[in-house]
Amino acid sequence: MQHKIIAAVAALTATMSFTALAQTTPEDAHDYRVAVMTALRGHIGAASMIARGLVSNDGHLVGHAKGLDSAANELHRVFQEGSAVVESEALPAIWDDADGFAAAIAAMTEATAAFVEAAEGGDGQAIGAAFRNVGMSCRGCHDDYRVQN
Repeated sequence: MQHKIIAAVAALTATMSFTALAQTTPEDAHDYRVAVMTALRGHIGAASMIARGLVSNDGHLVGHAKGLDSAANELHRVFQEGSAVVESEALPAIWDDADGFAAAIAAMTEATAAFVEAAEGGDGQAIGAAFRNVGMSCRGCHDDYRVQN
C-alpha cells in the first residue's frame, strides 16, 4: 500500500513539474517561433536545390518535405498573442486578422502534406507542382502577415 502512495505522489510531482515547465514566456515563444521559421527556411532551401536539380536527391527530398510539413504543423502555435517582444518581421495583422492568418496556415499545411506525398511518389512533375504550391502558400502568408524586406 505504501508503494502505491509513493508512486502516486511521484506521478503527481512529475505532472506538476511538467506543467510548471509548460508556462511559456513571451520571449521563449518568440525564440521558438524563430527556431521553427528557421527550420522551415532551411528545408525549403534544401528542397528547392533538389527539386531544381542543383544537387542530387539521394533520397533526401522526402526528409526535407517531411521537415517542412512538421514545421508547418507548428505554425498554429508559434505566433502566440504577446510574443511580439522584440523587433520582428511578424506584422500585427497576424493577431488582428486571426481568421485570415489561420486560413493561411491551413493552406501551408495542405501544401506541405501534398509535397510529402509527391516526394514519396517520386514523379518529377508532381514534385515540381507540389513544391510550387508550397512556395505560393509561403508567399501568400508573407504578403499579408510579414514585413516586406
